Amino acid sequence: MKNVIALLLLMVPGLALADASVQYLIQMQDYVGVDYGQAVADGKVVNAAEYREMRDLAAGIAAQTAALNPSQIKPRMRAQAKHLARLIESRAPASAITAVTSSMRAAVVREYGVTTVPQNPPDFKLAHRLYAQSCAGCHGASGRGDGVIAAGLEPSPTNFRDAARYRQRTLYGLYNTISLGVDGTAMRAFEDLGEHERWSLAFYVGRLGATAAAVDQGEQGWHTGGRRSALADLETLTTTTPADARQQYGKNAAAVMAHLRAQPDDLFGRGASPLTFTRQQLRRSFSLYRDGDVGAAYQVAVTAYLEGFELVESGLDTVDGGLRVSIEDAITRYRNLLRQHAPVDVVRQQVESLYSLLDDAGKRLRATTVTGGAAFAAAVIILLREGLEALLIVAALMAFLVKTERRDGLPYLHAGWVVALALGVVTWMVSAYLINISGAGRELTEGIAALLAACVLFYLGFWMHDKTHARQWQQFIRGSVQKALGRSTLWGLAGLSFIAVYREVFETVLFYQALWAQTDATGHGMALAGMGAAGVTLAIVAWLILHYSVRLPLRQFFAATGVFMFVLAAILAGNGVAALQEAGKLPISVVPFPLIEILGIYPNLQSLLAQVALVVLALLLIWNSNLRRAARETIA
Repeated sequence: MKNVIALLLLMVPGLALADASVQYLIQMQDYVGVDYGQAVADGKVVNAAEYREMRDLAAGIAAQTAALNPSQIKPRMRAQAKHLARLIESRAPASAITAVTSSMRAAVVREYGVTTVPQNPPDFKLAHRLYAQSCAGCHGASGRGDGVIAAGLEPSPTNFRDAARYRQRTLYGLYNTISLGVDGTAMRAFEDLGEHERWSLAFYVGRLGATAAAVDQGEQGWHTGGRRSALADLETLTTTTPADARQQYGKNAAAVMAHLRAQPDDLFGRGASPLTFTRQQLRRSFSLYRDGDVGAAYQVAVTAYLEGFELVESGLDTVDGGLRVSIEDAITRYRNLLRQHAPVDVVRQQVESLYSLLDDAGKRLRATTVTGGAAFAAAVIILLREGLEALLIVAALMAFLVKTERRDGLPYLHAGWVVALALGVVTWMVSAYLINISGAGRELTEGIAALLAACVLFYLGFWMHDKTHARQWQQFIRGSVQKALGRSTLWGLAGLSFIAVYREVFETVLFYQALWAQTDATGHGMALAGMGAAGVTLAIVAWLILHYSVRLPLRQFFAATGVFMFVLAAILAGNGVAALQEAGKLPISVVPFPLIEILGIYPNLQSLLAQVALVVLALLLIWNSNLRRAARETIA
């Protein structure tokens, strides 16, 4: 172990701590917390070699802590490291040592943006195969430390079935050991394995110390209330020991943890990971900012929202809409502080307030399982919110073609939105199973599509309004409109139909996927019912538009539809700018203004200016059109 300490000290003097060095520090803290009880009992040294190692580790922890990057918590951590060394020298109880090392480990993880959760569910079949190939020779086929080559090893391989040791190990600690190895032992670093493989192995061996009775008891506890416990948070599961779970969350918590270690799909299947992902990325973002990499910190903050919190927005809206808005505002403020190069302490305060809000969101989601009426309401809101704009555009274009007696253009229009639906689903499948399409990529696509559609609708709106002043109206309809709607224009309408629908489909599927993960079997049925109800509502809206708009006299129809196109263009402009802001491509200057999402109105200067500019341009064009019309009438 002295070799490890010396190596670490050589790695970091005067330099920023690398991620691996932080992980080594956490590993040393873990080992002291777990193994100290084997060295000291009742104030007496029971294993002299183990006790010497504990003292060496304490010295290494103190040295590594001193080498940490400057931070607000560093003085406290250095004091804790000295306190830990004194406790070991005085042969304090194991419980006191564990309390200090647990506190230090949590502080390092939080301050230095350490990722402590897997991104995907563990694969136990894969882990079983890897364990048989690489671990069973030392640890034994059943994990008791009695493998065929164990007898000649010093120290002896870990017995994963040891209940006392099981109670003191975190899943992240096991992952760390698999990743880094243990110097001076046969436990090598498994650098040849990918992150998913190492996490799968950590879960595989991390479940071995639990009894079948505890797993069964935990399964019952999970289904009768455990879903609402703190252990329903993935990060809590991977960074909490069974002993700490029992102490902090009640006597049944250790059993629930045993169940979740054995059946982690129960947790991943509930979609608990988006909030955990958000917290992890925010920690990483702050760590990058503190180290001076502002650009990377900002991009990671964008990812934290788009690939984390955004996926649980709809579910949170059903239980606490105000909290959802507060979190969005807090994330925006955090990103603005990064752009403004604010002092580190100010940024720290903001990100810590965000952690608190995210914790509240997790508690609210756990306290109110998204089932029944909540799932129904969320499903309705998602489809109406994402689909209404697209429907209004397509319905208005349909009414235009019907009213101008160009029904031959309807197949083009329908082809546009049908292809958009199909391609949206295909895009989602490709992103889920073949390639990774980032949240920023989704928002960038949506933002560009929205602005493009806004430009087309603005042009159509002005064109239709301008033609309402034609002196020979019927002659204009028979001539100009028929010529204007040539084959190329019909393909243009098909393209507009495609853009209007495609920009919404991909994100809608992702939102439904997140909602599905947050509901149980009953909630799945209600979510499907909500989707159906929203679909029927949209169909009724489309029918009303077609039924009543075509009854208008043609001139009034063109005037009303032109205004409608202007309004839709303004809405899309606001939404497009907002999407580009979420993707991190445009700044966000918050102003005191109401949020009206259905109208694309957001309380920030950039989106409001885009909409105001569009309205002013429309008024100028209409004013100029009226002047030209008045001049023609005067000449006539």
